[in-house]
Amino acid sequence: MPSSKTIAAVCFATFASAMVAALPASAQSLIEIQDVDRDNVLAGTPAAFVVAFPEAQRNEAVRAVGDDTYSFVPLAFIPLSDTRVALVSTGANECTGQACSGMNAVHYLGHDAGAPRYPYTLQGEWLDVGAAGVVGNPALRWGWTKAIAANPVLYTEAGGVWQGRGCGYAVLTELTPAGPVQIARIQTYFSDASADDGEAGVDGVITAADQGRSFTVSYSGSASFKETYTRGADGQFRLDGQSRVPAC
Repeated sequence: MPSSKTIAAVCFATFASAMVAALPASAQSLIEIQDVDRDNVLAGTPAAFVVAFPEAQRNEAVRAVGDDTYSFVPLAFIPLSDTRVALVSTGANECTGQACSGMNAVHYLGHDAGAPRYPYTLQGEWLDVGAAGVVGNPALRWGWTKAIAANPVLYTEAGGVWQGRGCGYAVLTELTPAGPVQIARIQTYFSDASADDGEAGVDGVITAADQGRSFTVSYSGSASFKETYTRGADGQFRLDGQSRVPAC
């Protein structure tokens, strides 16, 4: 009998595979997006991870946050300056119910000038950053770019399936000197298996950006169109007009 964690992982992988398979070859993403692989430990992260999570054992740290317990593993380094790096980690929730989500964490670490290197000093911790999925899962895809804002922007993507309708969304988080700031949320995927033709769905990727001003999401599938997000005085990027992507 498979465990609840195994069932959750299978559901998570199935949804991720469906999203990747549906992405049109013609839509070239501005951001290099990768699947989250919680079994792959990036070279150099162990020494940094234990600074972020002193309770870590073998590149995994179990931490209670509120009423839930999460298992964090290191995901990526994102350079912030010659002496500072952001360590991104993903936390799987022990709760695997449909309403339970995972959690992503960002830690700012200081180090000697040059590439990220030991020793590290902890300069800040932020939990619950970016997009997280259902059944206890954190982000399922990720990437980062310097093309959208003055500081590096972390891209995290997640989603789920509800009564035959699959939905995916992404959160853009600017890694400012003072800490991570969410600057946009976009819908990246929609599919309705109950549609008469069985193909009522679209996939979207960020295909262009005017740094600090706007970015464009291109959709294809059962319809092809583009939507533009423009930055306001408060630093947030908001959609111009109404979205053509069905809401979930």
